[in-house]
Amino acid sequence: MITMVIAALADDSDKSFMLDLYQDYYGLVRKTIYNIIHETGNLEDLINDTFLKLIEKTSLIKTLDCCKTAAYVVYTSRNVTINFLKHRDVLNKHVFYGEDKDLAEKISGWEETIEDKIIRQEKLKEMGSAILRLPEKEKDLLYFKYILEMADEELAEIMGIAPASVRQYLTRARRKAKSLMDKEVNKHVR
Repeated sequence: MITMVIAALADDSDKSFMLDLYQDYYGLVRKTIYNIIHETGNLEDLINDTFLKLIEKTSLIKTLDCCKTAAYVVYTSRNVTINFLKHRDVLNKHVFYGEDKDLAEKISGWEETIEDKIIRQEKLKEMGSAILRLPEKEKDLLYFKYILEMADEELAEIMGIAPASVRQYLTRARRKAKSLMDKEVNKHVR
């Protein structure tokens, strides 16, 4: 379906660019979406939705270099998928549960105290704040590795670094993030 939409584009250079983009990034988009939803039922629809969003931004994407294009494609597919999940969750909130359904089984985390939740949320905020202050390349590297769970070889290709150096780059990025977190904590302690 998406190839028909691409074929309907008026500008021939846009058609060619988007077809190449589709062929080059289809696998990455598929993996990104699957890593979030872990199901195949809606996978193709979400892939099509992602490429429809990317078609709207063709002129912007043409100006990006390889690494930024990959990051833009990943972020777009991630956002499309998250929006889908949020919409699905809203719909599921309005589903009627019959008497044979035990809602208590669906609720998890009762063992965790409120203090534990607050502490965990504060640590996550600190970590998120530190990561946001990292340079773009290190942010992308950590995102691809730990959120998208990409292999080192894939990271090397996307980031344009030697496969043997991926671990070293990850270690540096983690150390910088930890250092930024420590600075933030020390700033609040004083």
